[in-house]
Amino acid sequence: MISILDLPDDVLVDLFCRYVSTKDLGRIEQVCRRFHAILNDYTLPWKKALARLTNVSFSQLKNAAGCPAFENIRHSPSIISHPFHLPSDYQYEILSERSINSSHLLPLDYRRPSNQSNTCSKLDCDIRRVFNNYRYLISLAHHWNGENKYKNHTLIKFIRRAQTSLLQYDEHNHQLWFTHDYTLRCLNLSNNQIDHSYEFNHDDILCYKIYNNHLICMANGNQLRIICRQTNDIYPCENNLNNPANFGERNDILSLDIYSNDQERYLILNGSRDHTVSLQTFDISSRLNQPIWRTKLDDRVLASRFTSDGGHFLIGTGGTLSPYPLALFNTERAKPIHLYNANYRRGAGVRCIEWVSSNVFIAAGFDNQFKEFDLRTGQCHYTFDDEFANDYCSLAVSVDDHNVSNGIILGGNHNSTVRLVNRKQRQLQQVFFISKERSPVHSLAVTPEYLFASVDRSIVALDFTKNNRQFQQINHKF
Repeated sequence: MISILDLPDDVLVDLFCRYVSTKDLGRIEQVCRRFHAILNDYTLPWKKALARLTNVSFSQLKNAAGCPAFENIRHSPSIISHPFHLPSDYQYEILSERSINSSHLLPLDYRRPSNQSNTCSKLDCDIRRVFNNYRYLISLAHHWNGENKYKNHTLIKFIRRAQTSLLQYDEHNHQLWFTHDYTLRCLNLSNNQIDHSYEFNHDDILCYKIYNNHLICMANGNQLRIICRQTNDIYPCENNLNNPANFGERNDILSLDIYSNDQERYLILNGSRDHTVSLQTFDISSRLNQPIWRTKLDDRVLASRFTSDGGHFLIGTGGTLSPYPLALFNTERAKPIHLYNANYRRGAGVRCIEWVSSNVFIAAGFDNQFKEFDLRTGQCHYTFDDEFANDYCSLAVSVDDHNVSNGIILGGNHNSTVRLVNRKQRQLQQVFFISKERSPVHSLAVTPEYLFASVDRSIVALDFTKNNRQFQQINHKF
């Protein structure tokens, strides 16, 4: 008689992947030595079990400072093959443009393809500890989905209500960057100290990007600045501030993004309150920046994101004057090439854009919806409506190259709430109460282990590891 133990290993692995639940995998592992050896040697059953849970991961497309193992990956190029939609009544004006080709903007790409592995060498890097450790990720996923399975820690307290605090987490160095009025600070979570602080007395910091170990780009008011991290030298960038058309207007920079594929020459994209979109380059070796083009749209620019290959970028506007708050640009051209017709409500706009893959992205605005788009079709494929009609204020998407992670994190505009949505099942999974403050959640940073959120008077960390020693002594006041 043939028993299940007579089946080859690959058949048993396939059975475990298809028919065994997460809890039963742990029980089967204890049945006999052979099952224990199979589940230790093969990660696929654990990976499939994790994919069935609502879980979060490290974002590999966040286009910001982090683990070099992710920074130096060349992702698949974006595919845009659909007919372009640009209505004749859409208003825009090209203010300045230089003739330039793509080889000058985007030199030869030095980064390795995504299918070539390069493990991080830093022992305490968050990604090195967690990446491909599917058993640990499964336990974290249960904590994300369970009731009160996390610890709430207040990292920073603000003495008074200040300008929106924007967060960015560097998982490689355990650093949480945040803004407070006109100051950009870096909190080291390993030693609970402020590592870096950049203060500017001109205006509040409205957006910034810690791009890599070489460069920081930030905007306070209408001033765009580049900070070289190796020398701490600060270089102002030209932003056509002396244009007579802007006299008497507030042209605060509200969004920016950076792209580079050679660690020397950077493309800097920014959008302003005065409806303008600007593209310029910065050469880190010569410390010179050069404006490429500048275009005025029909509304204030709230969000801007490059595609994974830098050939195109997305712009989100306020949506008060046009039903098309989301536009696609070619990097070489100073005009939009496609407008996404997604039945946006007037005034909802697009304030957050996050990539799910090289071709799929999610956009959220000033209402209770987020929409999923695909570059390959140029259309909106799905709209999620909050059943309780809660407006959103911030967005974070967890992405991995194995299509295992499926969590979307949404910061609410009221009552300091954060929502976890399962992207595959398209349903609300969990609600987290960040603070007792009746405040919007202004900004989010997420890893499988931690959720960082900023509200009016504090910055809070939710710890899903059940090990709160790291955050015990952190409680800075500003």
